[in-house]
Amino acid sequence: MSVSVNRVWRQLPDETRVAASKLIWAESTGASKQLLIATLAKAKKLREVFVRKSPIERIVNWTAATMTLPDPIVEDMLKKYLLHEHRVVIISFLDLLNIPHSEGMIEESFDYNTLTNERVQGAARSLLASADRMGAELYLKYLVLQGGPWEAIEEILPTVE
Repeated sequence: MSVSVNRVWRQLPDETRVAASKLIWAESTGASKQLLIATLAKAKKLREVFVRKSPIERIVNWTAATMTLPDPIVEDMLKKYLLHEHRVVIISFLDLLNIPHSEGMIEESFDYNTLTNERVQGAARSLLASADRMGAELYLKYLVLQGGPWEAIEEILPTVE
């Protein structure tokens, strides 16, 4: 079964979805926060004003409990969560592939065409053998969602439903 952003979201443990939800609400401002409010209100069939005036703990829990959200929102939550909680995993993977980065963010000048499926899969296997197995699996699934040279990772990911 192929990796999809909402499938990844649904497979996460509750505490991970809560942590990711806390991060997105803490870091969102302006238009992005309004989009989150509107999206959550629609998903929960609530009025936007009710969501906006609700305590942050309730909003976080509603977000974490919502199993289907727009892909860009879930991708942003996963990215923020990975960078906040599993940056060491990201850095380790990029270092295995000798990809230039700044604290886990790949440098824009990097040529992805230099990556072969074998190199990417080898680095992914090494990462899966690391101490942070959950973080490694989540990061690798996130990469598969990005497409391009990362698609080869899907062949070696453990299948979980």
